[in-house]
Amino acid sequence: MKNRCKWFLHVLSVSFFLHSCSNQPTRDLYPKQITGGFELLPAEKTGVDFSNTIKESTYFNHYYYSHIYIGSGVAIGDINNDGLADVFFGGNQVPDKLYLNKGGFKFEDITQNSKLAINSGWTWGVTMADVNADGYLDIYVSRNGNSENPSDRRNQLYINNQDLTFTESAIKYGLADVGFSTQAVFFDMDNDGDLDMYQVNQLADKKLLLINKIPKEQFKYFKDRLYRNDNGKYTDVSKAVGISRDVAYGLSVNATDFNNDGWMDLYVANDYAEPDFMYYNNGDGTFTNVINEKLKHITQLSMGSDSGDLNNDGLIDLVTTDMTPEDHYRSKTNMASMSTERFNHLFEAGAHRQYMTNTMQINTGMGSFSDIANMAGTAFTDWSWASLVVDLDNDGWKDIIVTNGIKKDVDNNDYSIKLRKLDSDTTADDLFELSQAAPSQPIANYVYKNKKELQFEKITKDWGFDTPSFSNGMAYGDLDNDGDLDVITNNIDAPAFVYENKATGNFLKINLEGSEKNKFGIGAKAIIHHNGKKQIGVNTVTRGFLSSVEHGLFFGLGKDTEVEKIEVHWPNGKTNVFKNVSANQVIIADIANAKQIKQKKNNVASLFTKVENTSIGLNFVHKENEFDDWQEQILLPHRLSQNGPFSTTADVNNDGLEDLFVGGAKDQPGILYLQNQEGKFSKSTSQPWSSDRVSEDLGCLFFDADGDDDLDLYVASGGNEFKLGDNALLDRLYLNDGKGNFRKDSRALPSIKVSSQSVISSDIDKDGDLDLFVGTRLIPGKYTFPADSYLLLNENGTFKKATPERAPALQKIGMVTDAVFSDINKDGQDDLMIVGEWMDIKILINYDGSFIDKSSEFGLENTRGIWWSITAADLDGDGDDDYVLGNLGKNNKFKASKEHPFKVYANDFDDNGTNDVVLAKFYKDDYVPLRGRECTSQQMPYIGEKFKDFHSFASSKLFEILPENKLDKAVVYEIESFESIVLFNNNTSFKKQTLPNAAQVSPIKSSIIKDVNGDAFMDIVVVGNHYGVEVETTRYDAGYGAVLLGGSDGTFEFINPTKSGFYVPYDSRHISKITVNNAEMIIVTSNNEKLEAFNVRSQKKL
Repeated sequence: MKNRCKWFLHVLSVSFFLHSCSNQPTRDLYPKQITGGFELLPAEKTGVDFSNTIKESTYFNHYYYSHIYIGSGVAIGDINNDGLADVFFGGNQVPDKLYLNKGGFKFEDITQNSKLAINSGWTWGVTMADVNADGYLDIYVSRNGNSENPSDRRNQLYINNQDLTFTESAIKYGLADVGFSTQAVFFDMDNDGDLDMYQVNQLADKKLLLINKIPKEQFKYFKDRLYRNDNGKYTDVSKAVGISRDVAYGLSVNATDFNNDGWMDLYVANDYAEPDFMYYNNGDGTFTNVINEKLKHITQLSMGSDSGDLNNDGLIDLVTTDMTPEDHYRSKTNMASMSTERFNHLFEAGAHRQYMTNTMQINTGMGSFSDIANMAGTAFTDWSWASLVVDLDNDGWKDIIVTNGIKKDVDNNDYSIKLRKLDSDTTADDLFELSQAAPSQPIANYVYKNKKELQFEKITKDWGFDTPSFSNGMAYGDLDNDGDLDVITNNIDAPAFVYENKATGNFLKINLEGSEKNKFGIGAKAIIHHNGKKQIGVNTVTRGFLSSVEHGLFFGLGKDTEVEKIEVHWPNGKTNVFKNVSANQVIIADIANAKQIKQKKNNVASLFTKVENTSIGLNFVHKENEFDDWQEQILLPHRLSQNGPFSTTADVNNDGLEDLFVGGAKDQPGILYLQNQEGKFSKSTSQPWSSDRVSEDLGCLFFDADGDDDLDLYVASGGNEFKLGDNALLDRLYLNDGKGNFRKDSRALPSIKVSSQSVISSDIDKDGDLDLFVGTRLIPGKYTFPADSYLLLNENGTFKKATPERAPALQKIGMVTDAVFSDINKDGQDDLMIVGEWMDIKILINYDGSFIDKSSEFGLENTRGIWWSITAADLDGDGDDDYVLGNLGKNNKFKASKEHPFKVYANDFDDNGTNDVVLAKFYKDDYVPLRGRECTSQQMPYIGEKFKDFHSFASSKLFEILPENKLDKAVVYEIESFESIVLFNNNTSFKKQTLPNAAQVSPIKSSIIKDVNGDAFMDIVVVGNHYGVEVETTRYDAGYGAVLLGGSDGTFEFINPTKSGFYVPYDSRHISKITVNNAEMIIVTSNNEKLEAFNVRSQKKL
């Protein structure tokens, strides 16, 4: 840093200095194309010959040390301040090594002369940081291993002597941690201008505990520690500042400002049952673990982790890696089934909801995160270690790179069965032989290109990362100073990978000159603005897995040639501002020149204002009953018993004010709330549905059933708890006396005992009264089997079931979830549009009271989906209804396409009297079952008998697994898309438009259409989620409601809840409008949750 050359530029009224070096990288400022890609350089060229070679022996193998294959890390940083980033590798059995960058991708091994390898040990984490604040990077090494002697595990702190030599000084600085250490991160925990340190530690390896009998006095070393920097000496303050004293198998740590409050937070990824830690900095030197409050679910076997802004919204997101293979064969042979009992036990014990999947946690800006890894396609990357969030192709969007591969597939199911058969006579030689025979398959690392709009493309081969390996630690830095980030991985039993980046896009790099005790500016945050875009970066280097990246901040700019504004925010609250900076430069931000700048407040009123439900008397809380949907149908993908509650609004007592009915769960009565002149609600004295609490309330509708000019109430009875024909499945009609007093009319409806969900009204037969369509949701115990829905014709207040001839398509139409009456073809008669689970979108045209299926004529073939909802309104202002249709969304593991649809097969395949549900996906050249051998054989025991091992099951196609004689009578459906859509009505056909990805993150259970911003274009407001899923499927909880603003071109733009004010992060089911105090309010119902209420404001478009 001392030798950096500088030049100064004064910009406008903001006092700052812009520093740059004369040897700026040479780069084409006007590239024809923005391309990415890497070249794997041979060791003969680079001189980097490091290999983390591990030699097993009779008494040193997986059976004596289960963490033998975790590997080690790599750190990149300029140790001699010559402007070239150097490289340090951690070794397990081999010594650590330091390579000096000589330029031109030539490196020199200076380990011996640098005095770094004087203390041998099993190195895991490595990080570079200026620990003694002298302007030179030091090296900190976290040690682990299988020794019961604490001194063998003492972490190493190599202080830089400024002459390419180092002095080990861990004891001197108070950082000689002797825990089973994983990785350390240096950061400023209290904004006092110096570097503190968080050390991730572990329990001793479980086999080490059994064999060597670690004494109890060492157990205190197993816990994570937070060391505060007290005038250059580090003090353990873990307990005092709120760091968990529970033990865990921590594997990585990140320090960043998740909640944008100016204080550095921490994320610690823990393997096994102990959940990850997410410590928010309280700003007073203490921390609070907020993992349960901020994240809806987490990875179960968390390994690597990183943070960064993935969608360029100015908020820091989070990625974590697990160990589930993407490949079907490896998944079915190497992964055990998740236990529902264990999953629930962990959750009830406070260990959160843990899934064996990677996560991509997108920061909502509302104090929570939404995991969209399934939609992004990054959820499964095999046994993964490092995950780095970094712009690899200089296009201005951060990509994701993942290392993976385990030297021995020790969790292979067939291999595990062999081990369980070992007897007490097994010798160490036998175990060593078994260890040598364990399956071993190197796997290529993964690279995902950020395609914007929460979309990522796996581009491993195209970018040159397809060499199979057992890679662990990984880091990036601009090794040749050409303006892009190169990558290095630390590999087991193979030379390290050194990748030269060939990106063509422009860039901006910011080097930081921090305070006297934090000279590299750790914790500084930069926000850049260019060509209408915004990027954010945080200067923190411990990232991924066991590794640290080059210091400083790097931004790709694509083809943009100038950055209009740069803001560098320092932990002391001051800011450097740079304006109109040309691309392809390295600038220096100096804290000495930073100024206190008053931040402008955003005074734009949000579109919605939350109303506390209890403040207006709406104290209803939905309480779902307990029911095991999987008792008979083990392979059911999600619960069918938790589809409520719904609501409906109307003026029931003729006082000019709209009232509200909310349905209840089984054993919970619904409630009618009456509105008063003050805009408050109170529970009506008339609640006759309390007597029907045994039923599960689903769809509900206020309408005039008996022609007496008041509004009666129809409640659909549904759920999955009841057998077909149970009296609890009878729908109910409650008649209004005109004053809001209701009584049940048991004779008005036919005795139809099916599980229904939707009910809508229209004068079908043009006789002056309202008839009904009732959608049957399911046949209990017969998932996917199509149910009959029906029309009810109103005959003087008594409803008769219409004959099948009036609407033949309603026979076995499917699992109906929603429907609307709408004049689709503009002939003056209400037609029917119906959607459902595993159903095509259905159009039934009304021909004088008879309904004919015209779906194909309207171009709706092959539209099968997991449809949840439909809403009709004129979206484009052409005078007819258009339709918003809520599907499962794209954030699911059931990938579907036109070329390779997702399928389901259902039948009693084993003749035991229960319905067997088999979900199927395309793999290589045919279809295979989605679920594994273990859970499939629980549903169909013959599977375990037919396929004696996991290999044979995983190697078999679907038709080799299911009995051929049962397939002909099976229900078979296929889905080409799970996208939620808009259908624009052209009278004889529809134009399909996919909703924005921000609305695809969860199922859309309900929507309303309204011009919420007063620009004369109709907007869409949606709610959704579905928490009730089987434990091998990540629950659908990423939704938090969405406001989609309509434009003049018919497109819709997602508005972040920080601007819209609409935020409903619950298991939402229904959204309805109600007028309160002459203004419109929105009511949202959610499963197992209170009501949410919002006032709607009309204003100019945001």
